[in-house]
Amino acid sequence: MQPTPFKALAAAICTLALSAPLAAQEEVRINGEVVERFNDLLVVDEGDRRLLIRPEGSSGERFQIGDDIMVEGRLEGDTVTASSLRHPESESSANAPRQGRVIAPDVADLQRQLSERRFGEMVELKRRDDVYRITSINEEGYDVRSYFSPEGELIEWHIKRPGHDRPHRDDSLSGLDQSDVENSLSEQGYRNAILADFKGRHMEWLAENDAEEQVVLHVDYRGDVYREKRLPAWPAE
Repeated sequence: MQPTPFKALAAAICTLALSAPLAAQEEVRINGEVVERFNDLLVVDEGDRRLLIRPEGSSGERFQIGDDIMVEGRLEGDTVTASSLRHPESESSANAPRQGRVIAPDVADLQRQLSERRFGEMVELKRRDDVYRITSINEEGYDVRSYFSPEGELIEWHIKRPGHDRPHRDDSLSGLDQSDVENSLSEQGYRNAILADFKGRHMEWLAENDAEEQVVLHVDYRGDVYREKRLPAWPAE
């Protein structure tokens, strides 16, 4: 995919700059998707807002539109001066034991796990650090990003539904009961769900999945899970 033309990016920057009042600076850490870029300038969609990312140096040039990204830096209005940019999966593997050799993925087993979850056929497999990132397309036509360990364990998955397809908190929350969401999560195979936070387009819940793993869930305001991330296990004594 080609970089965004300068005029289009300039318009996006102006829109971001004019849409928010002046705000105090604060240190932030965000996760989102790159939706615009020009050279090392990035626009990241965090789910309920878009932020302009100004990397220090040229570190933004290695990211492409559609990449998931983790940003740390100083926020002022809708602009983040980034001190660190990286792919989220690199942090998941930062504390994992380093592999002495490259382990070839069992593609058939990975596809079996995708099919069991109705994530569709694999269309792309990439290795980043000690994590395999797989893109597939589900029955509804949405891209699904799945992250597997070198041993073939599913660590995280994310159905890449566009923001406008997910109801907004302000339009939905007043007519949604907590018990309705809890029942919906139970029907989707989750147990012991605990509400953690409200965002613009999703809620965050802690729960156990069908493999008895502790996970963080992104749940839209219909009660549908579209992202699951496994929490790290407590280290053995």
